[in-house]
Amino acid sequence: MRKNFVAVLSAVFILALTVSFIPGLDKPTKADITKAMKSKWEKAATPLNPKVTIDINEILLGTSAKANYAQQLQGVPKDVTVTTAKIDFTQNSFFATETQKVRRITKAWVYRDEFKQWTIMNTATTYPGN
Repeated sequence: MRKNFVAVLSAVFILALTVSFIPGLDKPTKADITKAMKSKWEKAATPLNPKVTIDINEILLGTSAKANYAQQLQGVPKDVTVTTAKIDFTQNSFFATETQKVRRITKAWVYRDEFKQWTIMNTATTYPGN
């Protein structure tokens, strides 16, 4: 019985290792991207700056691949899976007399940082209608 248990445990361990090396399995969800975007963009009000929130309009997920050398030069950790995303969002800035809304479309790399948290690196931003 103990030999069977050890064999099953070994097989599960090997399977887990194999699955962890398949690219694309560590792909973020739209909820992961929303949380990462809010942590980067949303700010509390200060005496000099207004409160800023964002509303996510749409998220399109692109391809996933291991970080390449060019991405590593930009600060992406080695050996992480990077997913390309197109994120359409509205930035809301709350001033004393008005709320300004600016729509942005960001192309970004989404990956897990060295703390295993989802993070976003902006690679390009456009402003629709301009």
